[in-house]
Amino acid sequence: MRSLVLLSLLLTTSLSAATDPVALRAVSGDAAAIAQLRVLGQRGVDRLVALHGNTKVDERAYRSAIDRVCRQRDCAWSQLYWYTDLAAAKAAAHAQHRPILSLRLLGNLDDDMSCANSRFFRTILYSNREISAYLRENFILYWSSERPVPKVTIDFGDGRVLHRTLTGNSAHYLLDENGNPLDVLPGLYAPVAFLANVRDMRNLYDDSKTWTPRERAGHLQLYHMERWKRAGRGDRVARLLSPATAWDAAPRAGVKGMAEIPMLTKVSFGTSAARLMERVANVAKDETDLTKIDDRSLELIRAKHGQGSDVDAAIANLRGMLAADTLRNEYELRTQIHRWFFDNEKPSFEALNAFVYNDVFLTPRSDEWLGLMPRDTFTAIEGEGIVVADTMRR
Repeated sequence: MRSLVLLSLLLTTSLSAATDPVALRAVSGDAAAIAQLRVLGQRGVDRLVALHGNTKVDERAYRSAIDRVCRQRDCAWSQLYWYTDLAAAKAAAHAQHRPILSLRLLGNLDDDMSCANSRFFRTILYSNREISAYLRENFILYWSSERPVPKVTIDFGDGRVLHRTLTGNSAHYLLDENGNPLDVLPGLYAPVAFLANVRDMRNLYDDSKTWTPRERAGHLQLYHMERWKRAGRGDRVARLLSPATAWDAAPRAGVKGMAEIPMLTKVSFGTSAARLMERVANVAKDETDLTKIDDRSLELIRAKHGQGSDVDAAIANLRGMLAADTLRNEYELRTQIHRWFFDNEKPSFEALNAFVYNDVFLTPRSDEWLGLMPRDTFTAIEGEGIVVADTMRR
Protein backbone atom coordinates (compact mmCIF):
# COMPACT_ATOMS: atom_id res chain seq x y z
CA MET A 1 0.00 0.00 0.00
CA ARG A 2 2.80 2.40 0.93
CA SER A 3 4.53 1.77 -2.43
CA LEU A 4 1.31 2.61 -4.26
CA VAL A 5 1.04 5.91 -2.35
CA LEU A 6 4.64 6.80 -3.21
CA LEU A 7 4.07 5.91 -6.87
CA SER A 8 0.96 8.07 -6.90
CA LEU A 9 2.89 11.01 -5.43
CA LEU A 10 5.66 10.61 -8.01
CA LEU A 11 3.16 10.48 -10.87
CA THR A 12 1.32 13.51 -9.51
CA THR A 13 4.55 15.49 -9.15
CA SER A 14 5.66 14.55 -12.67
CA LEU A 15 2.28 15.44 -14.14
CA SER A 16 2.21 18.74 -12.23
CA ALA A 17 5.66 19.70 -13.50
CA ALA A 18 4.79 18.73 -17.04
CA THR A 19 1.59 20.78 -17.00
CA ASP A 20 2.83 23.79 -15.05
CA PRO A 21 1.17 26.56 -17.10
CA VAL A 22 3.25 29.40 -15.65
CA ALA A 23 6.53 27.61 -16.31
CA LEU A 24 5.38 26.73 -19.83
CA ARG A 25 4.52 30.35 -20.54
CA ALA A 26 7.88 31.45 -19.11
CA VAL A 27 9.71 29.15 -21.53
CA SER A 28 7.68 30.66 -24.35
CA GLY A 29 9.11 34.06 -23.37
CA ASP A 30 6.08 35.46 -21.54
CA ALA A 31 7.46 38.33 -19.42
CA ALA A 32 4.58 38.20 -16.91
CA ALA A 33 5.14 34.48 -16.29
CA ILE A 34 8.87 35.03 -15.83
CA ALA A 35 8.15 37.82 -13.34
CA GLN A 36 5.69 35.56 -11.52
CA LEU A 37 8.29 32.82 -11.14
CA ARG A 38 10.95 35.32 -10.06
CA VAL A 39 8.76 36.54 -7.21
CA LEU A 40 8.74 32.96 -5.90
CA GLY A 41 12.52 32.97 -5.45
CA GLN A 42 14.25 29.59 -5.54
CA ARG A 43 10.88 27.85 -5.84
CA GLY A 44 10.34 29.62 -9.15
CA VAL A 45 13.68 28.33 -10.44
CA ASP A 46 12.84 24.83 -9.22
CA ARG A 47 9.54 24.89 -11.15
CA LEU A 48 11.38 25.59 -14.39
CA VAL A 49 13.93 22.87 -13.64
CA ALA A 50 11.11 20.40 -12.96
CA LEU A 51 9.38 21.35 -16.22
CA HIS A 52 12.63 20.82 -18.12
CA GLY A 53 13.09 17.41 -16.52
CA ASN A 54 9.61 16.18 -17.36
CA THR A 55 8.68 17.91 -20.61
CA LYS A 56 10.38 18.29 -23.93
CA VAL A 57 10.89 22.02 -24.40
CA ASP A 58 13.07 24.08 -26.68
CA GLU A 59 16.51 24.06 -25.02
CA ARG A 60 17.49 27.57 -26.01
CA ALA A 61 14.16 28.99 -24.88
CA TYR A 62 14.45 27.14 -21.56
CA ARG A 63 17.95 28.50 -20.91
CA SER A 64 16.83 32.02 -21.72
CA ALA A 65 13.85 31.76 -19.38
CA ILE A 66 15.74 30.29 -16.44
CA ASP A 67 18.49 32.92 -16.80
CA ARG A 68 15.84 35.62 -16.48
CA VAL A 69 14.26 34.00 -13.42
CA CYS A 70 17.63 33.37 -11.73
CA ARG A 71 19.17 36.69 -12.88
CA GLN A 72 22.29 34.68 -13.64
CA ARG A 73 23.76 33.70 -16.98
CA ASP A 74 24.14 29.90 -17.43
CA CYS A 75 21.62 29.21 -14.68
CA ALA A 76 20.55 25.99 -16.41
CA TRP A 77 23.72 24.53 -14.88
CA SER A 78 23.77 26.24 -11.47
CA GLN A 79 19.98 26.37 -10.83
CA LEU A 80 20.62 29.15 -8.29
CA TYR A 81 18.32 32.08 -7.58
CA TRP A 82 19.99 35.48 -7.07
CA TYR A 83 18.51 38.56 -5.44
CA THR A 84 19.42 41.90 -6.97
CA ASP A 85 17.71 44.02 -4.30
CA LEU A 86 19.53 44.13 -0.96
CA ALA A 87 16.41 44.90 1.06
CA ALA A 88 14.70 41.82 -0.39
CA ALA A 89 17.80 39.71 0.27
CA LYS A 90 17.90 40.86 3.90
CA ALA A 91 14.21 40.10 4.33
CA ALA A 92 14.77 36.58 2.98
CA ALA A 93 17.83 36.16 5.23
CA HIS A 94 15.78 37.12 8.28
CA ALA A 95 12.93 34.82 7.30
CA GLN A 96 15.17 31.82 6.58
CA HIS A 97 17.80 32.52 9.29
CA ARG A 98 20.61 32.42 6.78
CA PRO A 99 23.60 34.62 5.96
CA ILE A 100 23.87 36.50 2.67
CA LEU A 101 26.58 35.60 0.18
CA SER A 102 26.96 38.87 -1.68
CA LEU A 103 28.78 38.88 -5.01
CA ARG A 104 30.24 42.21 -6.07
CA LEU A 105 31.31 42.32 -9.72
CA LEU A 106 31.91 44.54 -12.71
CA GLY A 107 28.92 44.42 -15.03
CA ASN A 108 25.89 42.21 -14.36
CA LEU A 109 25.82 38.52 -13.51
CA ASP A 110 23.08 37.86 -16.06
CA ASP A 111 25.15 39.30 -18.92
CA ASP A 112 27.46 37.06 -20.93
CA MET A 113 30.09 39.83 -20.93
CA SER A 114 30.31 40.50 -17.21
CA CYS A 115 33.84 40.75 -15.79
CA ALA A 116 35.92 37.67 -16.42
CA ASN A 117 36.21 36.41 -12.86
CA SER A 118 32.42 36.43 -12.52
CA ARG A 119 32.24 34.44 -15.75
CA PHE A 120 34.57 31.85 -14.23
CA PHE A 121 32.40 31.79 -11.10
CA ARG A 122 29.38 30.89 -13.23
CA THR A 123 31.26 28.33 -15.29
CA ILE A 124 33.45 26.59 -12.72
CA LEU A 125 31.96 27.26 -9.28
CA TYR A 126 28.20 27.80 -9.43
CA SER A 127 27.75 24.97 -11.95
CA ASN A 128 29.61 22.55 -9.64
CA ARG A 129 27.02 20.12 -8.23
CA GLU A 130 28.31 20.12 -4.66
CA ILE A 131 28.87 23.88 -4.52
CA SER A 132 25.48 24.62 -6.07
CA ALA A 133 23.71 22.40 -3.54
CA TYR A 134 25.60 23.92 -0.61
CA LEU A 135 24.92 27.51 -1.66
CA ARG A 136 21.24 26.76 -2.25
CA GLU A 137 20.80 25.20 1.19
CA ASN A 138 22.91 27.58 3.29
CA PHE A 139 22.88 31.11 1.87
CA ILE A 140 20.75 33.86 0.46
CA LEU A 141 22.48 34.81 -2.79
CA TYR A 142 22.68 38.45 -3.84
CA TRP A 143 24.73 40.26 -6.48
CA SER A 144 25.43 43.91 -7.18
CA SER A 145 27.59 45.75 -9.70
CA GLU A 146 30.61 47.83 -8.72
CA ARG A 147 30.72 49.55 -12.12
CA PRO A 148 30.13 48.71 -15.80
CA VAL A 149 32.62 46.24 -17.21
CA PRO A 150 35.12 47.71 -19.74
CA LYS A 151 34.74 46.03 -23.12
CA VAL A 152 36.83 46.02 -26.28
CA THR A 153 35.80 44.98 -29.79
CA ILE A 154 38.40 44.33 -32.47
CA ASP A 155 37.11 44.35 -36.04
CA PHE A 156 39.64 42.69 -38.34
CA GLY A 157 37.98 44.29 -41.36
CA ASP A 158 37.17 41.05 -43.15
CA GLY A 159 34.05 40.03 -41.24
CA ARG A 160 35.89 38.67 -38.20
CA VAL A 161 35.19 40.43 -34.91
CA LEU A 162 36.68 39.64 -31.49
CA HIS A 163 34.91 40.65 -28.27
CA ARG A 164 36.67 40.78 -24.89
CA THR A 165 36.40 42.50 -21.53
CA LEU A 166 39.24 44.35 -19.82
CA THR A 167 40.30 44.54 -16.20
CA GLY A 168 38.00 43.73 -13.36
CA ASN A 169 37.69 41.53 -10.36
CA SER A 170 34.91 40.14 -8.22
CA ALA A 171 34.55 39.22 -4.56
CA HIS A 172 32.17 37.19 -2.43
CA TYR A 173 31.19 39.00 0.77
CA LEU A 174 29.72 37.23 3.77
CA LEU A 175 26.98 39.43 5.23
CA ASP A 176 24.73 38.76 8.18
CA GLU A 177 20.98 39.14 7.79
CA ASN A 178 21.29 42.88 8.49
CA GLY A 179 23.88 43.38 5.75
CA ASN A 180 26.88 43.69 8.10
CA PRO A 181 30.11 42.22 6.65
CA LEU A 182 31.83 39.30 8.33
CA ASP A 183 34.36 38.11 5.75
CA VAL A 184 35.38 38.30 2.08
CA LEU A 185 36.72 35.89 -0.54
CA PRO A 186 38.64 37.99 -3.10
CA GLY A 187 38.79 36.75 -6.67
CA LEU A 188 38.61 33.21 -8.00
CA TYR A 189 39.23 30.03 -5.99
CA ALA A 190 39.44 26.45 -7.21
CA PRO A 191 36.17 24.58 -6.54
CA VAL A 192 37.41 22.49 -3.59
CA ALA A 193 38.94 25.55 -1.90
CA PHE A 194 35.88 27.69 -2.60
CA LEU A 195 33.60 25.09 -1.04
CA ALA A 196 35.84 24.77 2.03
CA ASN A 197 35.81 28.54 2.46
CA VAL A 198 32.06 29.03 2.09
CA ARG A 199 31.60 26.28 4.66
CA ASP A 200 33.89 28.23 6.99
CA MET A 201 31.84 31.34 6.21
CA ARG A 202 28.65 29.58 7.20
CA ASN A 203 30.31 28.44 10.44
CA LEU A 204 31.46 32.00 11.14
CA TYR A 205 27.93 33.30 10.67
CA ASP A 206 26.52 30.60 12.98
CA ASP A 207 29.13 31.50 15.60
CA SER A 208 28.30 35.18 15.28
CA LYS A 209 24.71 34.45 16.27
CA THR A 210 25.97 33.38 19.71
CA TRP A 211 27.84 36.67 20.30
CA THR A 212 26.29 39.37 22.42
CA PRO A 213 26.26 42.90 20.90
CA ARG A 214 29.06 43.83 23.29
CA GLU A 215 31.17 40.83 22.24
CA ARG A 216 30.61 41.13 18.51
CA ALA A 217 33.40 43.53 17.53
CA GLY A 218 36.06 41.80 19.64
CA HIS A 219 35.14 38.30 18.49
CA LEU A 220 35.18 39.29 14.82
CA GLN A 221 38.55 41.01 15.21
CA LEU A 222 39.94 37.94 17.00
CA TYR A 223 38.65 35.64 14.23
CA HIS A 224 40.46 37.62 11.54
CA MET A 225 43.60 38.15 13.61
CA GLU A 226 43.98 34.38 14.04
CA ARG A 227 43.60 33.80 10.30
CA TRP A 228 45.95 36.61 9.48
CA LYS A 229 48.60 35.09 11.78
CA ARG A 230 47.94 31.58 10.50
CA ALA A 231 48.78 32.65 6.97
CA GLY A 232 52.26 33.54 8.23
CA ARG A 233 52.15 36.83 6.40
CA GLY A 234 51.38 39.21 9.25
CA ASP A 235 54.02 41.71 8.16
CA ARG A 236 52.45 42.21 4.72
CA VAL A 237 50.58 45.40 3.93
CA ALA A 238 48.69 46.36 0.81
CA ARG A 239 50.81 47.83 -1.95
CA LEU A 240 49.17 51.18 -2.58
CA LEU A 241 49.34 52.77 -6.01
CA SER A 242 47.77 56.11 -6.83
CA PRO A 243 46.19 55.89 -9.23
CA ALA A 244 46.07 52.15 -9.83
CA THR A 245 46.12 51.07 -13.45
CA ALA A 246 44.91 48.13 -15.47
CA TRP A 247 48.52 46.95 -15.79
CA ASP A 248 49.03 46.95 -12.02
CA ALA A 249 45.66 45.32 -11.42
CA ALA A 250 46.11 42.51 -13.94
CA PRO A 251 48.25 40.27 -11.67
CA ARG A 252 45.61 40.66 -8.96
CA ALA A 253 42.93 39.33 -11.29
CA GLY A 254 44.58 35.94 -11.79
CA VAL A 255 42.87 33.65 -14.27
CA LYS A 256 40.96 36.60 -15.63
CA GLY A 257 44.19 38.38 -16.30
CA MET A 258 45.67 35.39 -18.11
CA ALA A 259 42.64 35.37 -20.40
CA GLU A 260 42.87 39.07 -21.13
CA ILE A 261 46.52 40.09 -20.89
CA PRO A 262 47.04 39.37 -24.61
CA MET A 263 44.45 42.06 -25.30
CA LEU A 264 46.15 44.54 -23.00
CA THR A 265 49.49 44.02 -24.69
CA LYS A 266 48.24 44.09 -28.29
CA VAL A 267 45.66 46.89 -28.22
CA SER A 268 47.28 50.31 -28.25
CA PHE A 269 45.82 52.68 -25.69
CA GLY A 270 48.76 55.05 -26.04
CA THR A 271 50.44 53.76 -22.91
CA SER A 272 54.15 54.37 -22.62
CA ALA A 273 54.96 50.94 -21.20
CA ALA A 274 52.77 47.90 -20.59
CA ARG A 275 53.89 45.47 -17.93
CA LEU A 276 53.29 41.87 -18.89
CA MET A 277 51.65 39.79 -16.23
CA GLU A 278 53.95 37.07 -14.98
CA ARG A 279 52.57 33.71 -14.15
CA VAL A 280 52.51 33.58 -10.38
CA ALA A 281 53.19 30.51 -8.23
CA ASN A 282 54.63 27.30 -9.60
CA VAL A 283 52.05 24.79 -8.55
CA ALA A 284 52.99 21.12 -8.38
CA LYS A 285 51.49 19.10 -11.21
CA ASP A 286 50.13 16.49 -8.81
CA GLU A 287 47.76 18.93 -7.08
CA THR A 288 44.84 17.35 -8.93
CA ASP A 289 42.41 17.52 -5.99
CA LEU A 290 42.75 21.28 -5.71
CA THR A 291 42.05 21.88 -9.39
CA LYS A 292 39.46 19.19 -10.04
CA ILE A 293 36.52 20.43 -12.13
CA ASP A 294 33.32 18.41 -11.86
CA ASP A 295 31.43 16.86 -14.77
CA ARG A 296 28.65 19.44 -14.96
CA SER A 297 31.16 22.30 -15.05
CA LEU A 298 33.17 20.53 -17.74
CA GLU A 299 29.97 20.13 -19.75
CA LEU A 300 29.37 23.87 -19.55
CA ILE A 301 33.00 24.69 -20.42
CA ARG A 302 32.82 22.51 -23.51
CA ALA A 303 29.46 24.01 -24.52
CA LYS A 304 30.81 27.56 -24.24
CA HIS A 305 34.25 26.92 -25.74
CA GLY A 306 32.92 26.28 -29.23
CA GLN A 307 34.46 24.51 -32.19
CA GLY A 308 37.82 24.82 -33.88
CA SER A 309 40.11 25.00 -30.86
CA ASP A 310 41.71 22.62 -28.38
CA VAL A 311 39.34 22.58 -25.42
CA ASP A 312 41.32 19.89 -23.58
CA ALA A 313 44.47 22.01 -23.68
CA ALA A 314 42.45 25.01 -22.52
CA ILE A 315 41.07 23.04 -19.57
CA ALA A 316 44.56 21.82 -18.63
CA ASN A 317 45.87 25.38 -18.64
CA LEU A 318 42.84 26.55 -16.70
CA ARG A 319 43.45 24.00 -13.94
CA GLY A 320 47.03 25.16 -13.48
CA MET A 321 45.97 28.77 -13.25
CA LEU A 322 43.13 27.90 -10.86
CA ALA A 323 45.68 26.53 -8.40
CA ALA A 324 47.90 29.59 -8.75
CA ASP A 325 44.94 31.91 -8.32
CA THR A 326 43.76 30.09 -5.21
CA LEU A 327 47.15 30.34 -3.52
CA ARG A 328 47.58 34.00 -4.44
CA ASN A 329 44.09 35.03 -3.36
CA GLU A 330 44.21 33.15 -0.08
CA TYR A 331 47.76 33.98 1.05
CA GLU A 332 48.33 37.40 -0.49
CA LEU A 333 45.05 39.20 -1.11
CA ARG A 334 42.97 37.74 1.68
CA THR A 335 45.58 38.41 4.34
CA GLN A 336 45.13 42.11 3.58
CA ILE A 337 41.40 41.70 4.20
CA HIS A 338 41.97 39.87 7.49
CA ARG A 339 44.20 42.74 8.57
CA TRP A 340 41.53 45.28 7.58
CA PHE A 341 38.93 43.55 9.75
CA PHE A 342 41.38 43.47 12.65
CA ASP A 343 42.02 47.21 12.28
CA ASN A 344 38.34 48.19 11.99
CA GLU A 345 36.19 47.71 15.05
CA LYS A 346 32.97 48.68 13.26
CA PRO A 347 33.24 47.41 9.69
CA SER A 348 30.70 48.57 7.13
CA PHE A 349 30.14 47.14 3.69
CA GLU A 350 30.81 50.49 2.01
CA ALA A 351 34.18 50.94 3.72
CA LEU A 352 35.20 47.31 3.21
CA ASN A 353 34.19 47.29 -0.46
CA ALA A 354 36.13 50.52 -1.08
CA PHE A 355 39.21 48.95 0.53
CA VAL A 356 38.88 45.77 -1.56
CA TYR A 357 38.60 47.59 -4.88
CA ASN A 358 41.02 50.43 -4.07
CA ASP A 359 43.81 48.65 -2.23
CA VAL A 360 43.41 44.91 -2.84
CA PHE A 361 42.24 44.77 -6.46
CA LEU A 362 43.90 48.10 -7.35
CA THR A 363 40.92 49.26 -9.42
CA PRO A 364 39.61 52.30 -7.51
CA ARG A 365 36.32 53.81 -8.59
CA SER A 366 38.02 57.20 -8.64
CA ASP A 367 39.94 56.16 -11.76
CA GLU A 368 37.13 56.27 -14.31
CA TRP A 369 39.39 54.99 -17.10
CA LEU A 370 41.06 52.22 -15.08
CA GLY A 371 44.48 53.51 -16.06
CA LEU A 372 43.82 53.02 -19.77
CA MET A 373 43.88 56.73 -20.65
CA PRO A 374 47.20 58.25 -19.56
CA ARG A 375 47.37 62.01 -20.08
CA ASP A 376 51.04 62.18 -21.05
CA THR A 377 51.02 60.11 -24.25
CA PHE A 378 50.31 60.77 -27.92
CA THR A 379 48.62 58.17 -30.14
CA ALA A 380 48.23 60.19 -33.41
CA ILE A 381 44.51 59.34 -33.31
CA GLU A 382 42.03 62.18 -33.57
CA GLY A 383 41.11 63.27 -30.06
CA GLU A 384 43.23 60.38 -28.75
CA GLY A 385 40.38 58.08 -29.77
CA ILE A 386 38.26 59.16 -26.79
CA VAL A 387 34.49 59.25 -27.11
CA VAL A 388 32.32 60.36 -24.20
CA ALA A 389 28.53 60.04 -24.47
CA ASP A 390 26.54 63.26 -24.08
CA THR A 391 24.77 61.78 -21.05
CA MET A 392 28.13 61.50 -19.25
CA ARG A 393 28.98 65.15 -19.91
CA ARG A 394 26.04 66.38 -17.88
